[in-house]
Amino acid sequence: MSRIKTFVILAGLIISSLNANAQQTNFLDHLRIGFGGGVNMANIRVLESYKVYEDLTGADYQNSYTGMLDNIGNQYFVQVEWYNKYLVLALKPGTYTFRFSKNNSVIFTDETAEQSSSYLLRYLTVPVEARYNVDLQRFRPYAGLTFAYSHMLSSNDPSSESFIPTKLTAGAVAGTYIDLRYVILDLNVGYLVGLHNITDKSNRYKTGNGATFAQDDILLNNLQVSLSLLFSLQKQRRTGAVECYY
Repeated sequence: MSRIKTFVILAGLIISSLNANAQQTNFLDHLRIGFGGGVNMANIRVLESYKVYEDLTGADYQNSYTGMLDNIGNQYFVQVEWYNKYLVLALKPGTYTFRFSKNNSVIFTDETAEQSSSYLLRYLTVPVEARYNVDLQRFRPYAGLTFAYSHMLSSNDPSSESFIPTKLTAGAVAGTYIDLRYVILDLNVGYLVGLHNITDKSNRYKTGNGATFAQDDILLNNLQVSLSLLFSLQKQRRTGAVECYY
């Protein structure tokens, strides 16, 4: 919980700074809205492992999760930003979908029994990003911090019933704005770390149809790459050596 408190305090300080600047200028002059999407790669970290098989002969048991390159999900969101000269506060609410699989195997004397369980988790997520950007005319690179609250959406997949509905994540982001005169592109890369495990041992067998999905206690970390299209509510004049971009 200490990590959550730290991010809340940082977010409060940033919001206070933005509010102070907002009192000195027109709020709508510094507002951008748009939409975006992208891909993510889930990185599963095991906190505690639970065996699917209990073999009295002492046969070896192994389990593993698919790697990031095999765990391709996606996200689609609306993006709203308030910015001043250096700081940007961005909200990106939308649907974020994650995919991964767990592979189980028991090695017997003359054969190996294998089982694979695939998971698809879809969340309604509200990320908040605080960015510091540098103005290089057409390009404005930035780096910052992000915090996200997620709630799992209903699914026909019975395995999702054994997961905790709410999820909190935090991490770092980097990217650049690209000024295209009438619109602004936002190329964003972020890595988010789960602040708690997303599985609940007491719900491990509550799948609705008697099936067993004995996943471990895991953290859901992920790498996200997104591209957004933004529109400013007021045009900005930019004077360069050759042309006026805005």
